[in-house]
Amino acid sequence: MPRFSDQWVVDRTLFEFVSGGSCACCGFSHLFHPEGLKGVINDISDLETDAADAEYSAAIRSPWPPDMRDQVWADRVRLRHKMKKEMGEYRSFLTEAGGVEGLRAWCRTELGPSGLRRLLQMPRSEISDRLGNRYGIHSAFAVVLCAVSEQVANYGDTGYPPDGRGAEELAFESLLRFDRRGGYVLPVVGRDPETGKFTSIDDGALDVFVDLLKSLGGAKLLHRAPKKVSPEGGQGSDDEAEVDSEVVQGQTGPSFRSDRRVVRLLIARYWADQIMIKYETYKEKERAAEEKDKEEDEGKKKEDPAVEGDISSETAELATKMEDLGAS
Repeated sequence: MPRFSDQWVVDRTLFEFVSGGSCACCGFSHLFHPEGLKGVINDISDLETDAADAEYSAAIRSPWPPDMRDQVWADRVRLRHKMKKEMGEYRSFLTEAGGVEGLRAWCRTELGPSGLRRLLQMPRSEISDRLGNRYGIHSAFAVVLCAVSEQVANYGDTGYPPDGRGAEELAFESLLRFDRRGGYVLPVVGRDPETGKFTSIDDGALDVFVDLLKSLGGAKLLHRAPKKVSPEGGQGSDDEAEVDSEVVQGQTGPSFRSDRRVVRLLIARYWADQIMIKYETYKEKERAAEEKDKEEDEGKKKEDPAVEGDISSETAELATKMEDLGAS
Protein backbone atom coordinates (compact mmCIF):
# COMPACT_ATOMS: atom_id res chain seq x y z
CA MET A 1 0.00 0.00 0.00
CA PRO A 2 1.52 3.38 -1.01
CA ARG A 3 2.36 5.75 1.79
CA PHE A 4 -0.34 8.40 2.49
CA SER A 5 -2.84 6.47 0.38
CA ASP A 6 -6.59 6.74 0.91
CA GLN A 7 -6.49 3.63 3.09
CA TRP A 8 -3.88 5.41 5.21
CA VAL A 9 -6.39 8.29 5.59
CA VAL A 10 -9.01 5.82 6.85
CA ASP A 11 -6.63 4.25 9.37
CA ARG A 12 -5.32 7.62 10.56
CA THR A 13 -8.82 9.08 10.92
CA LEU A 14 -10.19 6.12 12.87
CA PHE A 15 -7.19 6.19 15.19
CA GLU A 16 -7.48 9.94 15.81
CA PHE A 17 -11.27 9.79 16.19
CA VAL A 18 -11.17 6.94 18.69
CA SER A 19 -8.35 8.62 20.60
CA GLY A 20 -9.85 12.10 20.70
CA GLY A 21 -13.54 11.60 19.93
CA SER A 22 -15.79 14.44 18.74
CA CYS A 23 -17.65 17.09 20.66
CA ALA A 24 -21.29 16.36 21.39
CA CYS A 25 -22.46 19.84 20.38
CA CYS A 26 -21.42 19.24 16.76
CA GLY A 27 -22.39 15.60 16.44
CA PHE A 28 -25.16 14.36 14.15
CA SER A 29 -25.55 10.91 15.69
CA HIS A 30 -29.35 10.92 15.31
CA LEU A 31 -29.65 13.52 12.53
CA PHE A 32 -33.07 14.50 13.93
CA HIS A 33 -34.87 12.70 11.09
CA PRO A 34 -37.14 9.64 11.32
CA GLU A 35 -35.55 8.12 8.19
CA GLY A 36 -32.01 8.71 9.41
CA LEU A 37 -29.26 9.52 6.92
CA LYS A 38 -31.35 8.65 3.85
CA GLY A 39 -34.07 11.09 4.92
CA VAL A 40 -31.53 13.85 5.48
CA ILE A 41 -29.97 13.26 2.05
CA ASN A 42 -33.37 13.51 0.41
CA ASP A 43 -34.34 16.62 2.37
CA ILE A 44 -31.24 18.83 2.21
CA SER A 45 -29.74 17.74 -1.10
CA ASP A 46 -30.71 19.14 -4.49
CA LEU A 47 -29.76 15.89 -6.20
CA GLU A 48 -32.19 14.09 -8.47
CA THR A 49 -33.68 10.86 -7.11
CA ASP A 50 -31.14 8.57 -8.82
CA ALA A 51 -28.23 10.75 -7.73
CA ALA A 52 -29.55 10.90 -4.15
CA ASP A 53 -29.80 7.10 -4.12
CA ALA A 54 -26.23 6.88 -5.38
CA GLU A 55 -25.13 9.33 -2.66
CA TYR A 56 -26.81 7.20 0.01
CA SER A 57 -25.31 3.98 -1.37
CA ALA A 58 -21.86 5.55 -1.34
CA ALA A 59 -22.36 6.73 2.25
CA ILE A 60 -23.40 3.23 3.32
CA ARG A 61 -20.25 1.82 1.72
CA SER A 62 -18.06 4.30 3.61
CA PRO A 63 -15.48 2.84 6.01
CA TRP A 64 -16.83 4.74 9.04
CA PRO A 65 -19.01 3.41 11.86
CA PRO A 66 -22.67 4.51 11.47
CA ASP A 67 -22.58 7.44 13.93
CA MET A 68 -19.29 8.72 12.55
CA ARG A 69 -20.51 8.19 8.98
CA ASP A 70 -23.54 10.41 9.58
CA GLN A 71 -21.39 13.17 11.06
CA VAL A 72 -18.97 13.06 8.15
CA TRP A 73 -21.68 13.21 5.50
CA ALA A 74 -23.70 15.99 7.18
CA ASP A 75 -20.69 18.23 7.90
CA ARG A 76 -19.28 17.67 4.43
CA VAL A 77 -22.50 19.12 3.01
CA ARG A 78 -22.58 21.88 5.65
CA LEU A 79 -19.01 22.98 4.90
CA ARG A 80 -19.64 23.24 1.17
CA HIS A 81 -22.85 25.16 1.77
CA LYS A 82 -21.03 27.73 3.92
CA MET A 83 -18.17 28.03 1.44
CA LYS A 84 -20.61 28.63 -1.41
CA LYS A 85 -22.11 31.58 0.47
CA GLU A 86 -18.70 33.28 0.55
CA MET A 87 -18.03 33.13 -3.20
CA GLY A 88 -19.49 36.59 -3.84
CA GLU A 89 -16.80 38.18 -1.65
CA TYR A 90 -14.02 37.03 -3.98
CA ARG A 91 -15.96 38.12 -7.05
CA SER A 92 -16.48 41.62 -5.58
CA PHE A 93 -12.84 41.93 -4.57
CA LEU A 94 -11.57 41.06 -8.04
CA THR A 95 -13.86 43.69 -9.55
CA GLU A 96 -12.61 46.31 -7.07
CA ALA A 97 -8.98 45.41 -7.82
CA GLY A 98 -9.48 46.03 -11.55
CA GLY A 99 -9.96 42.44 -12.69
CA VAL A 100 -7.25 39.91 -13.35
CA GLU A 101 -4.90 42.42 -14.98
CA GLY A 102 -5.36 44.98 -12.22
CA LEU A 103 -4.73 42.46 -9.44
CA ARG A 104 -1.68 41.05 -11.20
CA ALA A 105 -0.18 44.53 -11.61
CA TRP A 106 -0.91 45.41 -7.97
CA CYS A 107 0.76 42.23 -6.71
CA ARG A 108 3.88 43.02 -8.71
CA THR A 109 4.18 46.71 -7.84
CA GLU A 110 2.82 46.92 -4.29
CA LEU A 111 3.67 43.52 -2.81
CA GLY A 112 6.77 42.68 -4.77
CA PRO A 113 8.78 39.45 -4.39
CA SER A 114 9.28 39.65 -0.63
CA GLY A 115 5.64 40.54 0.08
CA LEU A 116 4.29 37.75 -2.11
CA ARG A 117 6.63 35.22 -0.54
CA ARG A 118 5.46 36.12 2.97
CA LEU A 119 1.79 36.01 2.02
CA LEU A 120 1.81 32.75 0.05
CA GLN A 121 2.66 30.52 3.01
CA MET A 122 0.23 28.67 5.25
CA PRO A 123 0.94 26.39 8.23
CA ARG A 124 -0.85 23.04 8.04
CA SER A 125 -2.53 23.70 11.39
CA GLU A 126 -4.46 26.55 9.74
CA ILE A 127 -6.76 23.97 8.10
CA SER A 128 -8.15 22.75 11.43
CA ASP A 129 -8.22 26.30 12.82
CA ARG A 130 -10.35 27.59 9.94
CA LEU A 131 -12.65 24.57 10.06
CA GLY A 132 -13.40 25.22 13.72
CA ASN A 133 -13.28 29.01 14.01
CA ARG A 134 -14.71 30.05 10.66
CA TYR A 135 -17.03 27.21 9.72
CA GLY A 136 -17.89 25.64 13.07
CA ILE A 137 -16.78 22.14 12.00
CA HIS A 138 -15.55 20.19 15.06
CA SER A 139 -16.99 16.73 14.40
CA ALA A 140 -15.60 13.59 12.82
CA PHE A 141 -15.36 15.37 9.47
CA ALA A 142 -12.77 17.75 10.95
CA VAL A 143 -10.70 14.69 11.88
CA VAL A 144 -11.06 13.38 8.31
CA LEU A 145 -9.93 16.67 6.77
CA CYS A 146 -6.96 16.91 9.11
CA ALA A 147 -5.77 13.52 7.85
CA VAL A 148 -6.53 14.53 4.26
CA SER A 149 -4.51 17.74 4.67
CA GLU A 150 -1.50 15.62 5.61
CA GLN A 151 -2.18 13.46 2.56
CA VAL A 152 -2.23 16.60 0.38
CA ALA A 153 1.07 17.72 1.90
CA ASN A 154 2.62 14.41 0.82
CA TYR A 155 0.55 13.82 -2.31
CA GLY A 156 3.58 12.99 -4.42
CA ASP A 157 4.12 9.84 -2.35
CA THR A 158 0.66 8.42 -3.14
CA GLY A 159 1.25 7.81 -6.83
CA TYR A 160 -2.28 9.04 -7.59
CA PRO A 161 -3.07 11.09 -10.70
CA PRO A 162 -4.04 14.77 -10.34
CA ASP A 163 -7.34 15.39 -8.57
CA GLY A 164 -8.32 18.67 -10.18
CA ARG A 165 -10.81 19.47 -12.90
CA GLY A 166 -10.47 22.54 -15.02
CA ALA A 167 -7.29 24.31 -16.10
CA GLU A 168 -7.09 26.67 -13.10
CA GLU A 169 -7.48 23.94 -10.50
CA LEU A 170 -5.03 21.58 -12.19
CA ALA A 171 -2.41 24.32 -12.59
CA PHE A 172 -2.72 25.27 -8.91
CA GLU A 173 -2.49 21.64 -7.80
CA SER A 174 0.69 21.08 -9.80
CA LEU A 175 2.30 24.23 -8.36
CA LEU A 176 1.34 23.74 -4.69
CA ARG A 177 4.20 22.59 -2.46
CA PHE A 178 4.67 21.68 1.19
CA ASP A 179 7.71 22.78 3.14
CA ARG A 180 8.42 21.45 6.63
CA ARG A 181 9.34 24.95 7.82
CA GLY A 182 6.89 27.11 5.88
CA GLY A 183 3.92 24.76 5.55
CA TYR A 184 1.99 24.95 2.29
CA VAL A 185 3.73 27.31 -0.13
CA LEU A 186 3.24 28.58 -3.65
CA PRO A 187 6.65 29.13 -5.33
CA VAL A 188 5.88 32.44 -7.06
CA VAL A 189 9.19 34.21 -6.37
CA GLY A 190 12.75 33.39 -7.31
CA ARG A 191 15.97 33.75 -5.30
CA ASP A 192 19.06 35.57 -6.52
CA PRO A 193 21.85 32.95 -6.53
CA GLU A 194 24.49 35.51 -5.54
CA THR A 195 22.74 37.46 -2.78
CA GLY A 196 20.31 34.75 -1.68
CA LYS A 197 17.50 37.32 -1.61
CA PHE A 198 14.12 36.87 -3.27
CA THR A 199 14.23 39.42 -6.06
CA SER A 200 12.14 38.10 -8.98
CA ILE A 201 8.55 37.07 -9.62
CA ASP A 202 7.64 34.09 -11.78
CA ASP A 203 4.97 35.55 -14.08
CA GLY A 204 3.59 32.11 -14.96
CA ALA A 205 3.19 31.12 -11.30
CA LEU A 206 1.61 34.48 -10.47
CA ASP A 207 -0.86 33.98 -13.33
CA VAL A 208 -1.81 30.58 -11.88
CA PHE A 209 -2.67 32.14 -8.53
CA VAL A 210 -4.56 35.12 -9.97
CA ASP A 211 -6.55 32.86 -12.31
CA LEU A 212 -7.45 30.60 -9.40
CA LEU A 213 -8.53 33.59 -7.33
CA LYS A 214 -10.87 34.52 -10.17
CA SER A 215 -12.36 31.00 -10.12
CA LEU A 216 -13.01 31.35 -6.36
CA GLY A 217 -15.79 33.75 -7.30
CA GLY A 218 -17.01 31.70 -10.23
CA ALA A 219 -20.30 29.94 -10.80
CA LYS A 220 -19.41 26.72 -8.94
CA LEU A 221 -17.53 25.93 -5.77
CA LEU A 222 -15.65 23.10 -7.50
CA HIS A 223 -15.16 22.52 -11.19
CA ARG A 224 -17.44 19.81 -12.54
CA ALA A 225 -16.60 16.77 -14.60
CA PRO A 226 -18.07 16.55 -18.13
CA LYS A 227 -21.64 15.35 -18.06
CA LYS A 228 -22.04 11.61 -18.46
CA VAL A 229 -24.26 10.22 -21.18
CA SER A 230 -26.67 7.58 -19.93
CA PRO A 231 -27.40 4.39 -21.90
CA GLU A 232 -30.80 5.84 -22.79
CA GLY A 233 -29.11 8.75 -24.51
CA GLY A 234 -29.76 11.38 -21.85
CA GLN A 235 -27.23 13.24 -19.75
CA GLY A 236 -26.57 12.20 -16.20
CA SER A 237 -26.28 14.47 -13.20
CA ASP A 238 -23.27 16.76 -13.05
CA ASP A 239 -23.84 17.84 -9.47
CA GLU A 240 -20.55 18.65 -7.80
CA ALA A 241 -21.46 16.59 -4.71
CA GLU A 242 -21.93 13.38 -6.63
CA VAL A 243 -19.66 10.84 -4.97
CA ASP A 244 -19.22 8.40 -7.85
CA SER A 245 -17.61 11.09 -9.99
CA GLU A 246 -14.82 11.46 -7.42
CA VAL A 247 -13.52 7.90 -7.62
CA VAL A 248 -9.90 7.62 -8.75
CA GLN A 249 -9.49 5.38 -11.76
CA GLY A 250 -7.92 2.02 -10.99
CA GLN A 251 -8.47 2.47 -7.25
CA THR A 252 -10.56 0.19 -5.06
CA GLY A 253 -11.99 1.14 -1.70
CA PRO A 254 -12.85 4.61 -0.40
CA SER A 255 -11.67 7.70 -2.25
CA PHE A 256 -10.97 11.10 -0.70
CA ARG A 257 -10.53 12.92 -3.96
CA SER A 258 -13.31 15.43 -3.32
CA ASP A 259 -11.99 16.13 0.19
CA ARG A 260 -8.50 16.76 -1.17
CA ARG A 261 -9.98 19.25 -3.61
CA VAL A 262 -11.75 21.00 -0.74
CA VAL A 263 -8.50 21.14 1.28
CA ARG A 264 -6.70 22.79 -1.65
CA LEU A 265 -9.63 25.16 -1.97
CA LEU A 266 -9.27 26.08 1.71
CA ILE A 267 -5.57 26.78 1.12
CA ALA A 268 -6.29 28.97 -1.91
CA ARG A 269 -8.98 30.87 0.03
CA TYR A 270 -6.60 31.46 2.93
CA TRP A 271 -4.12 33.11 0.57
CA ALA A 272 -6.87 35.04 -1.19
CA ASP A 273 -8.05 36.35 2.19
CA GLN A 274 -4.53 37.52 3.01
CA ILE A 275 -4.32 39.35 -0.32
CA MET A 276 -7.72 40.96 0.31
CA ILE A 277 -6.67 42.18 3.77
CA LYS A 278 -3.44 43.59 2.37
CA TYR A 279 -5.29 45.29 -0.49
CA GLU A 280 -7.83 46.90 1.85
CA THR A 281 -5.00 48.22 4.06
CA TYR A 282 -3.33 49.66 0.96
CA LYS A 283 -6.56 51.37 -0.14
CA GLU A 284 -7.14 52.82 3.34
CA LYS A 285 -3.65 54.33 3.36
CA GLU A 286 -4.23 55.68 -0.14
CA ARG A 287 -7.54 57.29 0.90
CA ALA A 288 -5.94 58.74 4.04
CA ALA A 289 -3.10 60.26 2.00
CA GLU A 290 -5.55 61.82 -0.46
CA GLU A 291 -7.65 63.26 2.36
CA LYS A 292 -4.54 64.70 4.03
CA ASP A 293 -3.38 66.36 0.78
CA LYS A 294 -6.84 67.84 0.29
CA GLU A 295 -6.93 69.27 3.82
CA GLU A 296 -3.44 70.72 3.41
CA ASP A 297 -4.41 72.44 0.15
CA GLU A 298 -7.53 73.93 1.73
CA GLY A 299 -5.51 75.05 4.77
CA LYS A 300 -2.96 76.86 2.61
CA LYS A 301 -5.70 78.82 0.84
CA LYS A 302 -7.24 79.92 4.16
CA GLU A 303 -4.07 80.62 6.11
CA ASP A 304 -1.80 82.31 3.53
CA PRO A 305 -2.32 86.08 4.19
CA ALA A 306 0.21 87.08 1.57
CA VAL A 307 -1.90 85.62 -1.18
CA GLU A 308 -5.06 87.28 0.13
CA GLY A 309 -3.20 90.59 0.60
CA ASP A 310 -1.89 90.57 -2.96
CA ILE A 311 -5.36 89.90 -4.32
CA SER A 312 -6.91 92.68 -2.18
CA SER A 313 -4.29 95.29 -3.18
CA GLU A 314 -4.64 94.45 -6.85
CA THR A 315 -8.42 94.79 -6.60
CA ALA A 316 -8.15 98.17 -4.84
CA GLU A 317 -5.68 99.46 -7.39
CA LEU A 318 -7.91 98.41 -10.26
CA ALA A 319 -10.90 100.15 -8.65
CA THR A 320 -8.91 103.39 -8.27
CA LYS A 321 -7.92 103.37 -11.94
CA MET A 322 -11.54 102.85 -12.94
CA GLU A 323 -12.61 105.87 -10.83
CA ASP A 324 -9.92 108.04 -12.40
CA LEU A 325 -11.02 107.11 -15.89
CA GLY A 326 -14.65 107.88 -14.98
CA ALA A 327 -13.73 111.30 -13.57
CA SER A 328 -11.75 112.27 -16.68
